[in-house]
Amino acid sequence: MSYLLETLGRGWIGKLSDAFAERIRREVCHDRRTLNDLLEQTPGQVDLYLDLGSVYMAEGNPSRAREAFLEAVRQSPSCVLARVAAACCCEDLGLLDEASAQLLAAAALNPRDAVIQFGLGFCHEKQGCLDGAIVAYERAIEDCPGMQNARERLAAIFVLTNRLADAIIQYEEMLVDDPCDVDLHLTLGNLYLRNEDPDSAIRSFENALTIEPDNWQVRTDLVDTYEQAGLLREAIEQMHIQIQRQPDSADNLVRLGDLYARAGNEEGALQAYRKAVDLHPGYLEAWVKIGTQHLRAGRYTDAATHFARAIELNDRLLTGYVGLGVAQFEAGREPEALSNLDLASSIEPNSTLLYTEIARLHLKCGVQQEVDRYLGVAPPEVAGPPEDRLDDLIEQQIERHRQAAEDHPNHPDIHYRLGLLLRQRGRIEEAVVHFQRAVDINPVYVKALIKLGLALYETGRTDDAIETLQQALKLNPEFLDLHYRLATMFADKQRFAMAVEHFEQAVAGNPQNIDFREHLALALENIGMIDRARAMWQRICEMAPNSAQADRARVAMSRH
Repeated sequence: MSYLLETLGRGWIGKLSDAFAERIRREVCHDRRTLNDLLEQTPGQVDLYLDLGSVYMAEGNPSRAREAFLEAVRQSPSCVLARVAAACCCEDLGLLDEASAQLLAAAALNPRDAVIQFGLGFCHEKQGCLDGAIVAYERAIEDCPGMQNARERLAAIFVLTNRLADAIIQYEEMLVDDPCDVDLHLTLGNLYLRNEDPDSAIRSFENALTIEPDNWQVRTDLVDTYEQAGLLREAIEQMHIQIQRQPDSADNLVRLGDLYARAGNEEGALQAYRKAVDLHPGYLEAWVKIGTQHLRAGRYTDAATHFARAIELNDRLLTGYVGLGVAQFEAGREPEALSNLDLASSIEPNSTLLYTEIARLHLKCGVQQEVDRYLGVAPPEVAGPPEDRLDDLIEQQIERHRQAAEDHPNHPDIHYRLGLLLRQRGRIEEAVVHFQRAVDINPVYVKALIKLGLALYETGRTDDAIETLQQALKLNPEFLDLHYRLATMFADKQRFAMAVEHFEQAVAGNPQNIDFREHLALALENIGMIDRARAMWQRICEMAPNSAQADRARVAMSRH
């Protein structure tokens, strides 16, 4: 995923009412009929109109809710709640001009309300009025500097309009509030790089890599001594004491999980590893070890899910090293740049190996499902297959991916995954061919660009490698505009469903086009709109549960 493209989708809310959910939610004591009766008896009661509007909203009837809230506005023009609620209904109905008018009136009544300003910016942006959106988002930030959604949307507009210095300021301010957010550091590094400030980019990438928990080395001599002596119970007890002293150390929890695993206590190991990822969701090693525990127990689907998450984290770390190397190269620090590309090349095989394991597990799960379907029995083995059978399964997956690439030659993800499998088998030149095809189809497929660049670097084509990696971190303005429009189109949940239906009918006249959904899911994932991409993946699984597309969709869902 491109961190620059992802900026375009960050901060979007599903609909205006999401921003005001806590404010407009009301405890209503009467049903709709009773409320209408009360209003006939005592017309003009603002609270009753507000209650009635809330009931209609709960029933999914924004049109009638709007009427009730507008009547409340007529009865009490100074009622901010009525205006905000009416604006939410108008936005839900696509009446953006009216929604903006109500929010402007509410802002005039309460000019220091940051949420109203954010809502106004949201409506302006959906209308395509970027100047108005900027003004509203800036006012929201002025009143509430910690409002991250407003900063993210403001930065998205600045990236789109090439005001990179202003976008950088927003991400710098977000890091003040959350200095340990790795993704913020990586995004900022990419922004600095695109703004031709490689020295600042270097600092951001270095900060991101320093925060990664896999760089922590927390060890105690006493635990090491117990472990070396085979006194696992004593080592575990000592680690519990250490964790009590340092409850925020994810590294200690992983160490505890390792000790439990060595002692044969699977549940204790899983519990410790899960606590580590709860504490630090970006802890790559912990995710791999959870997957390994599931693999040992024969829970192949669970293992594949956790390995997929580990791949995403490893690719994030990989992006950090690649970004650092490219920034150093552009700053004229070529020896350091090559050193960091060497580091990137050394950790890249982690993703390749993990994907190979996932591919093997998916094939194994597929065979198991067939066994269950026809025989109703489970295979006796729960551990991994012997090495020769492992090779056979990988070769089978290579052939399956190769056939899929022939059947769907314009699908970049298939070429990318085939390249991963070929690279794991040492067939680097073949892998380069498929990574290149993926990039030719989708020029902003950042993961494929990085894998292509590192594969070229490994084969000694350093100049081509650096040029490819630079391409991975820089975007054509046309692609920025395209992806921004995609983000605005699919920000609205109702428009999302309508647009999907429209596009499906436009693709070869086939409303059940699965390939289209898969391409769209990848595009939405690229801009960070994971909930929309997930909707696509889930629909693929419903439409064709036994298809290769559904297999890839399940892998994609497990990444997030």
